Amino acid sequence: MADRSPRFLLLYSATGGGHLGAARAVAEALEERSSRVELVDVLAEYAPWPLSHAPEWYGAALRDGGCLYGVGFRLLDGRRRAYVLSALFRPWALPAACRLLAEHPADVVVAFHPVPIHTLAHALSHLRSAVPLVAVGTDLVVMHAFWADPGVSRYLVATEAARRQLLRHRIDPRRVQVVGLPVSRRFHEVRSQRPEVFRRRLGLDPEVPVVLAMAGGVGFAPLERVARALVNARLSAQIVVIAGRNRWLYERLRHLAAGGGVRVEGFVENVHEWMRAADLLVTKAGPATLAEALAVGVPPVIWGAISVQEMPNVRLVVEAKAGVWAPGPRQTVEAVRRLLNDPDARRQMRRQARRLIHPDAAAQVAEALWEAAGERVDRRRGRPTALLAKVRSSPN
Repeated sequence: MADRSPRFLLLYSATGGGHLGAARAVAEALEERSSRVELVDVLAEYAPWPLSHAPEWYGAALRDGGCLYGVGFRLLDGRRRAYVLSALFRPWALPAACRLLAEHPADVVVAFHPVPIHTLAHALSHLRSAVPLVAVGTDLVVMHAFWADPGVSRYLVATEAARRQLLRHRIDPRRVQVVGLPVSRRFHEVRSQRPEVFRRRLGLDPEVPVVLAMAGGVGFAPLERVARALVNARLSAQIVVIAGRNRWLYERLRHLAAGGGVRVEGFVENVHEWMRAADLLVTKAGPATLAEALAVGVPPVIWGAISVQEMPNVRLVVEAKAGVWAPGPRQTVEAVRRLLNDPDARRQMRRQARRLIHPDAAAQVAEALWEAAGERVDRRRGRPTALLAKVRSSPN
């Protein structure tokens, strides 16, 4: 008997860790429903040059603190500008998009990155395909104009503020649903366990407070100055710095670790354990990192943000009193020192974080995707009862 479980194609880009993290969280939730799921790095594997190099160029674009990146982000944030730029690339991008859809047939195509959305929508229309295109927003607040396309059947976004951004781009409000930012269930699960358990597991002193410093998956270079300030402050805490995939940053910080007083890690797969082991998270305002921190229950001290794109995240967290904004090394050290000596303030921040987290965000996205696939789930029996939509075969 043929496998009648629905097929989902989840498209992300390794331009930062948030797109892949959200896609993996949704894949977990879909696989619990006996779905067939494929994850594809759409830019690296299918986009024409120069977009195919976007993942490796993204890290380089942030080495100056993201100022130029922020300028470009703002300049392109207009519906007409985004459409015109996508149209210019269409002669090269459209054949690649059609090949992607032919090589990865699916009942639903899900985009976790804005750049390919216009091309995907055009490709599905060009192929006269009935396959729906769903967009899952991976920012907490900002939804760039590249997300907006009438060919997207449904938008699943993190916050009401993100929903308003899409309405500004003239997206039909009936197609936008606020579900929260999907994070892996492991970030929610570790919250119930004591930090000392993870400190022992990670080779840390279980009795000494831990300050964890991060800068996202690509390793935002200004983290080096923040890490040096934390070490020089001689805080009554263990300092751990995670450099991500930035080898240059890792080597610079490794020399700092040689003098003692700090532990340096590169990219880690168990960041949820490091967060749960920590009393404070010193981080830039990346949406995925903030959502994960709020889920775990570690108060964030935000030391920096990518211009334009991430500053609204700072306002969201600070206004909820779930974290503090301490730009630059000096203010970061002052905030960390104050909060280490004020456990009541940390507890209050953890309580306030509950206002922002959506523990079932990934499950809600999975539910919406099943609906998009035309499925009706027999909750009593726990398996699909009917497949109401079929994928049309894509031409080669």
